[in-house]
Order: sequence, then structure tokens, then C-alpha cells
Amino acid sequence: MIYYLNALCYFDSAVIFLVPGGSIVAEQFHALSFLQVTMRNLPESDQLEYVLARVSRITNCALLVYDSQGDVIAAIGDVPAKLIWEFAADATPDAQGRVGRWSLRIRRSGPSGGIFTLVFASRESRDTNLLDEVVDATDVAITAVLGAMRGTDVRRIRDIAQLLETLESGIQAAREHRYWPRLVEFGFSAHSPLLVAVCEPLTGLSPPQEFIAGLLDDAAAAGVPFLVAARLVAATSDSSVHGILPDDALARSWLSALASQFSIGVSSPHSGLPEIPTAVREAEHAQQVAHERNQARLRLALDATASEAVDYRTLRLTNWTKVEAPGREFRARRRALLTPFDEHETILETVVTYLATNLSAPKTAEILFLHTNTVRYRLSRAEELLGESLSSPFTLADLVLALSPEIAARKDLLEENH
Repeated sequence: MIYYLNALCYFDSAVIFLVPGGSIVAEQFHALSFLQVTMRNLPESDQLEYVLARVSRITNCALLVYDSQGDVIAAIGDVPAKLIWEFAADATPDAQGRVGRWSLRIRRSGPSGGIFTLVFASRESRDTNLLDEVVDATDVAITAVLGAMRGTDVRRIRDIAQLLETLESGIQAAREHRYWPRLVEFGFSAHSPLLVAVCEPLTGLSPPQEFIAGLLDDAAAAGVPFLVAARLVAATSDSSVHGILPDDALARSWLSALASQFSIGVSSPHSGLPEIPTAVREAEHAQQVAHERNQARLRLALDATASEAVDYRTLRLTNWTKVEAPGREFRARRRALLTPFDEHETILETVVTYLATNLSAPKTAEILFLHTNTVRYRLSRAEELLGESLSSPFTLADLVLALSPEIAARKDLLEENH
């Protein structure tokens, strides 16, 4: 309980003197008493917000807690969070400073500053003059709450990973009824169609556990039931992330928004849990197409974050044939087809552009800033190198199959330039 009497504040048997603006400047602050009362009265939900609100009432400051990337974990008070982070990010672990009319006290906590950054912000004309004991006690309380939250996240992520591992390994139809209640616990409707998504970060790096927890939180905030895990035994890559979500417009829209961070492949809808292994294979094949498209976009200096999720159900026959073929054999045949162009990159570029413009030599000339006759000459040289006519549907089919990522990326480039 807090009692105000003129300039005195009696807080849980501690006497704290306030300046007219209200910030704690002296004398006694019983940190242990504060922590005992705070932790004893933590609510079941919004615990971090409870701690910040409690400290804000004592100090008359706004408070912000940032993660290591500068995203706000929690905040109390109307403050310019992005502007303050620009200052706090470069500040020393225990610093004071000003941003505009805001006086700041900063505490960076955790190994190498990697856990969180706590900021006290006050509109006082002079620097925030907080007792170190207040900052220390707040630091301890936030560390404890975040630790508990991370423990909950770890258990949740582990439980989801175990469930996904079981479903992807395959279950018998006779045992399906045992698993639907588990999915219902996560917000799914029993026996409704499901999608499997396989995602690989555009960075190619394996996502940390905190990122998986963030994905789960984002999906929950969007109202999308979502099971997701990384480093599964069934995964074809250590960096890939597997997820299961409902086959509905909201879930598809939410998943598509992730294409700015991932190469995403999505399976056909499946209603039976025993079909999950098939759905995983479909999603992996679609993700392979998405990855190749993104790589081709990068080679053309296109923005890979503007990519879209690839749906296995809508794959063109050429892409479907390509991903269903044995990978090693397909790569060997592709290499044999394109080897004649190893010393003729400009001719290959002309062929790709020609295919991307629906076999239009004038359009190809316009895009490559060449004369039409030059394009026709290069195409005739391509025929000599291939030993095949570019009028042959079979030759065109082979080239489209081998060069589909490059052709798709070139088409994207043409659309962006027009």
C-alpha cells in the first residue's frame, strides 16, 4: 500500500522522499520489501506489465523494456519508443541522458546486454535522479518475471515440437482420435482441413528459440492456431521450420506475410492426421521451389523479401515434375543441358529473357538494349550450342524445366520495371 503525505511517500514500510515532479531521489528504499510484495502479488497474466505499473507509480516515470533487437517487450506510459531506443541502443549498460524533453535512466541487463534494456523516462527538466536501489530492484523483478516467462515458453515449445515430431513421423488411423484433442487444445477445430508449412529463413541461419516463441505469440495475436518447431528429425535442413495451421483465409493471409522473412512452401489441404507425412513432403517440395526462386531473384538484385509463399497445389507441371524427380539425377541432367553455355553467359541471358517474354525477340531486344537482329543471332548461336531448335516444343520444355527459377525472376524484374 502507498500513502502520500505532502512530500513523503510511505511504501511498504519504506520511506521515500519525492521531488515536486514525483521521482524518487532519497532516502530509504527497502528493495527486499519491494521485491517481496511485488513477487508475492504477481497476477496470473500480464506479470511484466504489473511490475512496470507498480514501479511507475513509485517513480512517476514511464518505463520501457526492450529486447536485444530493440523491440518493445512491455511499456508503461506514452513515450516515443523508437526514438528512445536509438539513444539507448548505443548507451552504456548503466547510463543517463536526454532525448528531446525526456530525461532517461538506462539499465542494460543480462549476459553481454543480450537479455533486455530497461529505460526509465521522465519529462522533468533536469536529469532523472533515481536511487540505484530502485533501479536494481526493478532490474531483479523484471529478470525474475522474464525468466519465468521464458521457462513457460521453453515448455510450450518443447511440447509443440514433440507433438509435431510424432505427427510427422506418422500415426495410424486407429490412433488418430487420441491426437485431435491435443490439437484442439491449441485452438484447432477437430477434423478440419490442415496445412503444413515448411519455411527456411532468407538468411539461411537456424532460427533461435526466442524467434519460435515470437512466431507463436504473433499467430496467437492474429487468432491463428499454429504449431511450429525447428530442428525436427524429419526436416531436410537444420535451418528449416515446420508448422501446422488451419486451411482458412485468415491463416493463409498470416502465413503469406511471413514470406518477407522466409522461403515458404505450403502443402495441399489434408483432413486426416495420418496424412501429415505426405503433407510435409509436399510442403518441402514447394519450399524448394520458393528457395530457388528467391536465389534467382537475388542474382538479379531483386528484393527477396517481396517473395510469396509457394502452394504445392498450384505448382505448374514443370515445377511439380522438377521437385518430384530425384534431386541428384535432376541436377546432373540440368548440368548436362546447360554445360554448353558455360563460356557463353550473354547467350544464356538472352535465352532466359526470350523465354520470360513469351518468345518475343523484339521485346527481348528492348529489355537487353540490343538490336533485334543481335537477339536473333544470339538465339541462333544458342541453337548451335544445344544442337536443338528453339522452335521445338521438347527443347523449350527442357529449357523451361531447367531454368524455371531464372525465368520467374526475370518475369518479376520485368513487372517491377513496368
